[in-house]
Amino acid sequence: MFGAPWRISPHAALLFLCLASATACRGKASAGAAPPADAASDAKPIMKGDAGDAAEKHPPDAGAPADDSLPPFASDELTTRAKHLLEAIANDNPDLATDIVFPRDAYLTVKDVGEPGKHWDAKVLAAFKREVKALHKRTKGVERAIFTSFELGQPAAQAMPKKHDLKRMLWRAKRSRLGFTIDGKPSHFDVVEMTGWRGSWYVTKLR
Repeated sequence: MFGAPWRISPHAALLFLCLASATACRGKASAGAAPPADAASDAKPIMKGDAGDAAEKHPPDAGAPADDSLPPFASDELTTRAKHLLEAIANDNPDLATDIVFPRDAYLTVKDVGEPGKHWDAKVLAAFKREVKALHKRTKGVERAIFTSFELGQPAAQAMPKKHDLKRMLWRAKRSRLGFTIDGKPSHFDVVEMTGWRGSWYVTKLR
């Protein structure tokens, strides 16, 4: 009823296996090949200009000024704090200008004395407050004073470490000048000593 079953010779079977193996190898090679040019069109090389733009958006952190660095002789922040000093004298209120007083934490770091905190309270802050009030009292019409300038005393000099004084070198400027007018007439106060700390100048002796 049915014919004899179809048989494949051993030689034909071997040839079939070789062809199948070759086809599989070509498929794997195609899968690992580089994508066509269109597929890579979104990838762009980083150009020199692009790197510059990134640097401008995220500049490296220069870090805070060193404790003993020489501060600039003039700056907007120094001018602002000098205005506060004149306001404190004009209003007989030293608390208006505590931002220009040499900082307490800095004093604790650099001053070579016993109990530097108590020393700062008495010799720096308390003295500053007394001197502000004394300038207010002896300057006629100072409540009408208008700020004109602040000139740091030059040249600044290095104050070197010394027993019972400083543990490290700092910059100091003598005879700075706080300029103002009263009813249109120019006048000024001399600031006896300014000391540099972390890129800014502060009063250590007002008068």
